[in-house]
Amino acid sequence: MPKPSEKEAQLSYSLKTKIIQCIKSEKGWISFNRFMELALYDPEFGYYTGSLSKLGEKGDFVTAPEISTLFSKAICIQFKEIFQSVKKNILEIGAGSGIFALETIQSLIKDKEEIERYFILEISPTLKKRQHDLLMAHLSVDLFNKIEWIQELPEKYEGIIFCNELLDAFPINLIKKSASVYYQHGVSVEKDNFVWKDKLIEDLSIQDEIDLEKLPRFYLTEYSIYIKSWLKKIDHCLVKGVILIIDYGFNHTEYFHEQRSQGTLMCHFKHYAHDNPLIYLGIQDITSHVNFSYVAKKASELGLHSKGFISQANFLINCGILRLLENINIENTSLYMKSVSEVQKLLSPSEMGDLFKVMVIEKNIDIDFIGLKHNNKITRL
Repeated sequence: MPKPSEKEAQLSYSLKTKIIQCIKSEKGWISFNRFMELALYDPEFGYYTGSLSKLGEKGDFVTAPEISTLFSKAICIQFKEIFQSVKKNILEIGAGSGIFALETIQSLIKDKEEIERYFILEISPTLKKRQHDLLMAHLSVDLFNKIEWIQELPEKYEGIIFCNELLDAFPINLIKKSASVYYQHGVSVEKDNFVWKDKLIEDLSIQDEIDLEKLPRFYLTEYSIYIKSWLKKIDHCLVKGVILIIDYGFNHTEYFHEQRSQGTLMCHFKHYAHDNPLIYLGIQDITSHVNFSYVAKKASELGLHSKGFISQANFLINCGILRLLENINIENTSLYMKSVSEVQKLLSPSEMGDLFKVMVIEKNIDIDFIGLKHNNKITRL
């Protein structure tokens, strides 16, 4: 495991102290949902709200837009098709470094697609500044003025809502089945260190994502308590348009596979993946895989229509990423080989190709999507 810098260690200690005080004020125990919320989103020291670098080689992980410009260009092919039926607005929730926004705007303008507005909903002041500086440096004044950073979802919005690696960072509860008894896996403190501590679940009905009785004995899984409320906000915001969600996850059957008995919780620190969220508070990412069947179920209850569920590889191939690769000058050997390597990371089953899924949800619109042309697995949700 890499060691944190002195600055990182100090930040982590400050957040640890704050969470210990919170646990003591809650009679010695908090749910993992509360613990994860503080670790990631505490206003002072949280991982996503803090000032440390998160993306790229100096951060903890790399997202698809940072891997290859062809990712954004392929997504834009889908965007252009959607824009034939809705207003040319894009709302990106959690824009990371800003590279997807930049490359999307540049690609659409090059193809003579004049977007109306590009909204960015970003909770991290550090990332917001990084996005602002990048976009201001590479866009004309007219194009830059089309971008608007917002704090809340807009009202009566029409257009595209784009979310890349967003839902995996929603705080979760951990549910543990031991024989026929069910516990909530929470966090306590012993000798100023965090420890796991279980609490009996008295009302099983609130865990509407999980069929607890069908789980094997001694099974640990996650319950994402915010997906339902997030979808309600999206539904309230969106008048007409398309929601495009890209994230790692499974359908219900794969998510609750008997061999996945320890859940999907993961942490990332300086590109090192591990499963201990109780260390490196505020300086490591904490995520869990998405249960896309649950997302589809809750979307349907709101009247939203789930149109597609497909691997990232198949979606990008359908959108023409391989044709975009062919357009790169093969005589420029270094550029071409670099591009091939980048695309392989996006498409390979052993990299991001199969683990990452694309979910397409419609509201008040019914169109065919080029990205779903082949190998759409919507019936498996």
